[in-house]
Amino acid sequence: MSEFDALCANDAELAELRSAIRDFLAADRERFGWQPAVDCWLSRWDTDFSARLADAGFIGLTIPAEYGGRAPADGAGYLHRYVVTEELLAQGAPVGAHWIADRQVAPALLTYGTEEQRRRLLPKIAAGRLYSAIGMSEHGAGSDLAAVQTKATPTDGGWVLNGTKVWTSGAHLAHQMVVLARTSPRDPEHRHAGFSQFIVPTDAAGVTIDPIILMDGEHHFNEVQFDDVALSDADVLGDIGDGWHQVTAELGFERSGPERILSTATMLFDVARSLARQGDTDDRTAAEIGDLMGRMISLRQMSVSVARALTDGQDAAARAAMVKDLGTRFEQESVDVAADLIDGVEAPDATRLRAMLATARVHSPLFTLRGGTNEVLRGVVAKSREVQQGAPGDELSQLVDDVGRRAFDAKLGQRGLPDELDVDLWRTLEETGLTRLTSAQDASLQESAVVLEGLARWAAAVPVAETDLLAAWLAGQADLEVPEAGPLSVAIADARAVDGTIAGTAAGVPWPRSGPVLLAVRGDDATFVTVLDGAEIVDSYTLAGEPRGAITFDVSVADTVRLSRAVGDELVRRGAWARCVQILGAFSAAADLTTKHIGERQQFGRPLSRFQAVQHALAGMLGEIERSRAATALATAAASDFGFDSRRADYAVTAAKVAVGRAVGPVTTIAHQLHGAIGTTMEHPLWLATMRARSWADEYGTTGYHAKRLGRMALSGDDPWDLVVGR
Repeated sequence: MSEFDALCANDAELAELRSAIRDFLAADRERFGWQPAVDCWLSRWDTDFSARLADAGFIGLTIPAEYGGRAPADGAGYLHRYVVTEELLAQGAPVGAHWIADRQVAPALLTYGTEEQRRRLLPKIAAGRLYSAIGMSEHGAGSDLAAVQTKATPTDGGWVLNGTKVWTSGAHLAHQMVVLARTSPRDPEHRHAGFSQFIVPTDAAGVTIDPIILMDGEHHFNEVQFDDVALSDADVLGDIGDGWHQVTAELGFERSGPERILSTATMLFDVARSLARQGDTDDRTAAEIGDLMGRMISLRQMSVSVARALTDGQDAAARAAMVKDLGTRFEQESVDVAADLIDGVEAPDATRLRAMLATARVHSPLFTLRGGTNEVLRGVVAKSREVQQGAPGDELSQLVDDVGRRAFDAKLGQRGLPDELDVDLWRTLEETGLTRLTSAQDASLQESAVVLEGLARWAAAVPVAETDLLAAWLAGQADLEVPEAGPLSVAIADARAVDGTIAGTAAGVPWPRSGPVLLAVRGDDATFVTVLDGAEIVDSYTLAGEPRGAITFDVSVADTVRLSRAVGDELVRRGAWARCVQILGAFSAAADLTTKHIGERQQFGRPLSRFQAVQHALAGMLGEIERSRAATALATAAASDFGFDSRRADYAVTAAKVAVGRAVGPVTTIAHQLHGAIGTTMEHPLWLATMRARSWADEYGTTGYHAKRLGRMALSGDDPWDLVVGR
């Protein structure tokens, strides 16, 4: 199994499951005529569909066979359920009836339920015939569940439940509710103590359910009143007093699933398919679609990683909160993008799509509210940052971090515009064998990524990426001799051979005076390579001071090595990947500096980190960094498993360049905003990170260029959804 397929949740068993659920959905829709819907997990309740889905083996994938489920023998089946779930959402299937029971209640029963509860309830859930609601929110307790007032009072042999719950999706159609209630008096010192969970039949005496009607007239939500509802000890879920811990564990499943990304997906994919059928899509539209795909791909990779963490029993609360925050904001923003794209769709497709758009517009305000408001979740993310920081773990990371830190400290206060090659650092890196890992030592791409990111984190003024991944590799392809030591660089240009001569200018050549420069000129069907000698260089530098140059060339074709056009394309792809990795290092530096600053800087008698607005901004920054990291990890896996010249690497690097490039703006802007005026000065090291990120984002293809390419991939493939899942 390749790492790429594993990251995409497409390893052999999951790929087979994906094909099976697609076949089922195609046949079921044709036979029963249901229509795809946006936000289908909330708005489409079809008990017959849920029963058919279960009969086909696609519900209960986290439930062991002994309880009637279909969990794999060697694991909990979270990834299996993930694959089925995202396929259901991508097709807009009517999944509302079984949704909450299968997503949240089943895992809770397996973790906290009694054996009697498991044997009584789990087989019905696995059969798609038990429908459940969740009773958490109240009029005075939305995201702040510690303010819950519903009480369960102990009696002889049981409990009496009193209180009110609101926003309970599907309670009017459900068989039961899992209710959070206070079972002991409130302790001001421990606000989250004293809660318990109960399984409450919706037809029990004293339960009253009243509808809450959405602004389009739809009925999904309810207010549920409990008046002296008698419960037995057998209705307690888990341990008395442990309700808060249980609820927060459940929310990891609720907040991180594909429904936080794909609520509008069926509309977006339908728009893309319609535009593809029409043909002649302009570049601007292609770029808009590419941006959507890039965000969706990177968010999905984050979501899959949380599913894997849950499978391994890890605590993924902060990452789940990031997925929910970023994913639901993407869903909201995608509605407006879809509206613009639909303007270019012709009838009759436009009529169908506008109906879906109308539903999406009504539902979109809910996306960032349900499962805990995004504002509260950003506080969770920001606080987690305070305890997550630490030194790099593996030996190579520690080595690079130590070397980079020493070089950074040695030059502190001496950096300026332009910057210059750090000769001492280069010598140290060369002595430790880190300058030509992949070209001379046959190291893995993952090891190269560790070096590039680690050095970028410390703003290292050395052309390791240019030397190892680009110039030395290109020299090997062309069988050209280059020095075995010292820096190298590459000049890339597009030009045609005329009368046996190739002439033009290569702009933005990195580190053009630090060592030999290889010229790679991409023509219509070939790449011409040579070592430049005595070329004219017009010097410049980036926003961060890194040397760049424009090199004018006029060479005879006879003096070059002719390679395929694909070699030139791969060279650019390698550069794009390297810049993504390096930007991650710059992001890490910016995040470290920002976290340190807001923890130390006092305003109005307290650290900046204690202000809610600051916490929210930091969380947004950290979320964008993690999204970028997920996309880059996929690109690294694709290039490592299949080579930079592969179709998968082309797809994954392009998606990463879009995801990382679009994150540069918010990450660097937030970093400067939270630092205040000091962060805009040369005396503060923040600029070394943020300006590198901003400069690198435009190299080896701008974000817009790669967005256009990704959009063209989506429009030209069999299905844009296949692009998202890496098939």
